[in-house]
Amino acid sequence: MGKAATKQQDSAITTEKTVTDSLSIDSASTLSVSKKPFRFIDDEPDTIPNQVVEVQDTIFQLQGPRLFKNHSLKVKNENAKPINDFVSDWFTLSLFVIVLVFTWFRFFYYKMFKQLLSSYFNITATNQVVRDESVLLQRASLIISIISYLLGGLFLYQLSLFYAWDISWLQKGIVRFALFAVVIAIAYSLKMIALRFLSIVFGQERAAAMYIFNIFLMIMFAGLVLLPANVLIAFAPSEFRALIFQVSIVILGLLFLYRLVRAMGIWIGIPGFSFLYLFLYLCAFEIAPLLIIWKIADL
Repeated sequence: MGKAATKQQDSAITTEKTVTDSLSIDSASTLSVSKKPFRFIDDEPDTIPNQVVEVQDTIFQLQGPRLFKNHSLKVKNENAKPINDFVSDWFTLSLFVIVLVFTWFRFFYYKMFKQLLSSYFNITATNQVVRDESVLLQRASLIISIISYLLGGLFLYQLSLFYAWDISWLQKGIVRFALFAVVIAIAYSLKMIALRFLSIVFGQERAAAMYIFNIFLMIMFAGLVLLPANVLIAFAPSEFRALIFQVSIVILGLLFLYRLVRAMGIWIGIPGFSFLYLFLYLCAFEIAPLLIIWKIADL
């Protein structure tokens, strides 16, 4: 019994010594590691080995009804068509402003406008208007004349584009429109000034006043014709533009002939009337300007 107890004590001492030695070794190794500085170490290599990764695309087809199969755009023209730049932004804005001003004139000068319309078809109403010489009517006449000049400028602008007038001194865009409108205004203003001057020289002021008012009525009705004509030419399909131009020019020609007929009726009533002087006047002041415009435009 004594020997067995002695062996157990020796084995316990040996085990305790072994555990103590292992702990001392661990603590020593820990101390030795702790003496070294701490650093982040990148253990991965700088270069990545070339690896080929194959990706296989998988196409998933949707099952079910095809909603947009029959809604694709149909091909209308095989060849591409150029963009229609016949109508510019400034043209649309100018036309809108003119229509707005004409609507304002039609609303605020309704009685005057109605009186002017009746004067165009009734010579008695024309005599009454010339005899009254109303200041308000003169103001209304000035407004409607400016509107008509602008509409005439827009019409000539579109006419020059449609028939491709090859005139070197003509500018483009809004400058061309302004040039046409100013030329029309100056031409009719100079004509009326010349008639006033000649009426004073020859003592025919009343007949000249009637004729000048007759010219103004023709300008007003030309503006009424050109207002829808400009809108139709600008926004109607291109295949109808030639027809609209032709119809508009025919109507303007009829208005011009009607003015000449009324002018002859005015001048025939003058004492000492001469057909020779009337013919010379018509050739110099009425027909010759139209021929000059025709030649410049090379129509």
